[in-house]
Amino acid sequence: MNFRLFPRKYGNLPLLWSIYLIFPLIYFLGMGGLEGSVGLLGLFIFIYLYRDIYWHPPRAVFHIIIMTGILAWMIYYYHEGLLYTALYTANMLSFVRKRLHFSLLYVLQLGLIGEIFLLDRLAIREIGFSYIFAAVMMLLVIPLLTRYEIKWANTKKELDRANERIEELVKQQERERIARDLHDTVGQTLSMITLKSDIAGRMLHKNVEKTEQEIREINHISRSVLNQIREIVSDLKQLNLEEELNVSNKLLRQAGIESYVKTPEQMGGLNQLYENILAYSLRECVTNAIRHSGATQCFITLKEQPDQIILQVLDNGVGFSGRKGNGLLGMEERIHMISGAVSMKNIDKLGCQIDIQVPKVQKSEDTAS
Repeated sequence: MNFRLFPRKYGNLPLLWSIYLIFPLIYFLGMGGLEGSVGLLGLFIFIYLYRDIYWHPPRAVFHIIIMTGILAWMIYYYHEGLLYTALYTANMLSFVRKRLHFSLLYVLQLGLIGEIFLLDRLAIREIGFSYIFAAVMMLLVIPLLTRYEIKWANTKKELDRANERIEELVKQQERERIARDLHDTVGQTLSMITLKSDIAGRMLHKNVEKTEQEIREINHISRSVLNQIREIVSDLKQLNLEEELNVSNKLLRQAGIESYVKTPEQMGGLNQLYENILAYSLRECVTNAIRHSGATQCFITLKEQPDQIILQVLDNGVGFSGRKGNGLLGMEERIHMISGAVSMKNIDKLGCQIDIQVPKVQKSEDTAS
C-alpha cells in the first residue's frame, strides 16, 4: 500500500500549500536550543493535525481549536510573523459544515489578530503591523470566501438534483402521453381494421363488390395508422431549436408566407429536454400557420429574459377560432409539464399571436447524459 500525505481526491493542491510551512520550520531550526526544539514540537503537532483533517473531516472542529491554540502560544512566545501560519487554520474552516461551529471558529481566528494588537497595546512586544498586514487581511477574508464557495457549490448541487427530478417527472408524463396517443389513435384505428377485416371475411363469398370496398377502406386506414405512428415517432426525436428555426423559416417561404425570424445572438439556459419541447412547440405553431391561417406573413421572435425564454409566433391570417386541435393541445400539455405557459390571442388587423414562456434551466452534464 503506497503512503500518501493527503487523500488522492484532493490532488496535489494540499501538498503545494504545505510548502509554505517550510518558513516557520526554518525559523525554529535556526533558533536552536530548547526554545527552538519546543517550537518545532508545536509546529509538528500543528502539521499533523492539519494533515489529519484531510483524512478525517469530522475531526475538523476539534483539530482547528487545538491548532489555533498552538498558534496563539507561538505568536505570544516567539514572533507575530507566525500569524501567517493561521492561513492553514482559516483554510481548514472549509471542512466545517455547521454554521454555528464555523462562526465560533471564525471568531477564534480573529482572536489571533486581537492577540497581536493586545501585545502591542500592553507594550509586551513592539509589533511591526506593516509586516503582518497581508496576513490579517487574508485571515479576515479567506474563511468568508471559502464559506461562500461551499454554499454556492451546495446550492448548485441542490439545483442540479431538482432539475434531475423535474426531468424525470417530465419524462414520465411524456411516456404517459405517448401511451395515451397510442391507445386513443393507433389502438382505435387498429381496432377498426380488425372489425373491417372480419366484415370483409364474412362477405367474401356473398358480396364481392362490398368486400372490395371494405378492403379498400382497410388499405386507406392502414396508411392512416402508418402516418399516425410516424408522427408519434417524429415527436420522440431530439430537436434542436436553432435547426428548427431554420426549417420553419424554409417551410413558411415554401408555402408562400413571408417569414421574419428574430433571435438573440447567443442564448443559454436551456437543457436538452426543455429545448426539445420548445422546438416541438415552434414546429406546431408553424404547421398551424401554414395549414389554417391563410397568412401571407409570419413573425417568429425568440427572447431571453433573466428567468425565462419567450417564443412568439405572430401571423396576419384569419386568427384563432377558439377550437384547439390535438396538436395545440399536445403542445400546451408539454409546456405545462415543464412549468411553462402558453397564450393564444387574436390581434386586430394582424391575425393570431401565440406566446410560449419556458423557464430557464441550466445545462448540466448529468441531465444531458
